[in-house]
Amino acid sequence: SPALSSHAFRILEESMKRSNLLRCLVPVLFAVVCWQLLRTALDVPTQTLGENVLVTLRATGGLLLLAGGSLLLRGRGVRIGIVDLLAAAIFAGITLYRAVAPDSVSRLRYDELLQAAKLYVALRVLLSDRCNAALLLSVLFLLGIYEAAVGFRQVYGLASSNHGLFRLTGTFFNPGPYAGFLAPAFICAAAWIIRRHRTVLRVLQSRSLRRRPGTLLHSVVPYALGWICVVTTAVILPATMSRAAAMAVMASLCCLLLREFRVFGHLRERFASQPVRTSVFIIAAPVLSALFAAGVYHVKQPSADGRLLMWKIDTRILLRHPWCGVGPGNFAGAFGREQAAYFAAEERSPQERSVAGCPESGFNEFLQFGAETGVAGAALLLSLTVAAVMGAVRRRSAFGYGVLGAAVFACFSYPWSVLPLRLLFVVLLAASAQGGVAGRGFRGSLPVLVVSMLFGACWPGLYDRYSARVEAQREWSDVRLWLDSERYDYLVEDGNRLYPVLQEDFRFLYDYGYALHKTGDYRRSNEVLRRGMQLSSDPMFRNIAAKNYEAQGDYVSAEKELL
Repeated sequence: SPALSSHAFRILEESMKRSNLLRCLVPVLFAVVCWQLLRTALDVPTQTLGENVLVTLRATGGLLLLAGGSLLLRGRGVRIGIVDLLAAAIFAGITLYRAVAPDSVSRLRYDELLQAAKLYVALRVLLSDRCNAALLLSVLFLLGIYEAAVGFRQVYGLASSNHGLFRLTGTFFNPGPYAGFLAPAFICAAAWIIRRHRTVLRVLQSRSLRRRPGTLLHSVVPYALGWICVVTTAVILPATMSRAAAMAVMASLCCLLLREFRVFGHLRERFASQPVRTSVFIIAAPVLSALFAAGVYHVKQPSADGRLLMWKIDTRILLRHPWCGVGPGNFAGAFGREQAAYFAAEERSPQERSVAGCPESGFNEFLQFGAETGVAGAALLLSLTVAAVMGAVRRRSAFGYGVLGAAVFACFSYPWSVLPLRLLFVVLLAASAQGGVAGRGFRGSLPVLVVSMLFGACWPGLYDRYSARVEAQREWSDVRLWLDSERYDYLVEDGNRLYPVLQEDFRFLYDYGYALHKTGDYRRSNEVLRRGMQLSSDPMFRNIAAKNYEAQGDYVSAEKELL
């Protein structure tokens, strides 16, 4: 009847209005949650696990809910590309590794990977909307401006840094990771400015912003924020004295100039008209690059020599364990053993002996990942990064240059061991994967929706594990105060209770093992210290273990630990 038809029409009209309202609400919520995710993660004044990781987990869960709702609202899925398949292969491989050899995979490292996978899936869904991609860039530029402002305050003495030896750290614990965040922010901002310069000028000259508010939000606002981000980060970056960040910026800017300004085409044209001058320029460019690299090396030569030694040890571990590696989370212990074997094999140069140490990471994330997972893992990770960069640069996406900068920085430092830099790399990687690389894929919301639901189902367990770790860290930091008073019995009492939760924290293991040594429980002390040797290259674990064996009268084992 006409009345029923009219009623049905009103219901349909109301549902459409609600659907449109929800579609408009998703980008706003997306921007807020992304700000909360990255801004909270940036608060890392120390290297210990803090409350901010719980906030990032809640933000990751919120993005998963938004991704599921977005899939249901728009009724279509995302395009699966080679980057997604490579990322899935890495996650599946480490999951299988953990299932087959659970003792070889650190639970903490696997939980870090699980959070990264959830964040990647959520962002792949949400960033298929160009509006969300522009909002994400605006958030990244705002955070770059914020970090630069914090740096300016520290340089001029208006705020204190988080490290006694450095005046400039931003919200990080030292200048290295701080520069590791500023560099991708600067690179993305520079790429966005170059990419959108003509479009924004055309929009401003047309004076049509009132009729096109979406253009203001998607192009003009990120463009303005990009300029501020470029200027502020360019000023503060040199003050960090980070050579890894300098190499990352130079590599990304070279790629940006070659892609956006057709440098090779202009060189061919100039060579036809001015062959001599063009030839001089072509020869001078690599010479100047080599001089720049030599200057970067000599700025802090002992530090550079130390990195070269670490890369050599990283490669030796990879070659010694080519099939499955030493297991995610077990790198530092394997590094200590391999470095000891390296120096015991023959007499090494005084230069290498002077820079040898006990680092917590390999200062090259790709080599370290290969040492932990084998040649196949290193190949997958390298292929994933190259595919993401090539696909995004081919589409002239600002995120692609950001991934390139973050990857170059990862070749010289330890960004994936730092919460905000690890999350930033996942964000840039997911944004660079939009559209795929090979141009092939399948559409359909059901597979992605199922994956999102599975990740959402395991979110409570992940949050509970991290919450227990954070609470245990807080309790142990209070208990450690008794070390100065030599009340080791208090440390042993609480260490017994906290050991199941903190057994992958080598700092806790050393303190707890040392307290057991002081209270005379030598057997238990060696069990704890043995666990610490798997996770750390610090020789103090072996020194205390040797003292335990000596106290038990086992001089052969004591000598073995010391040698």
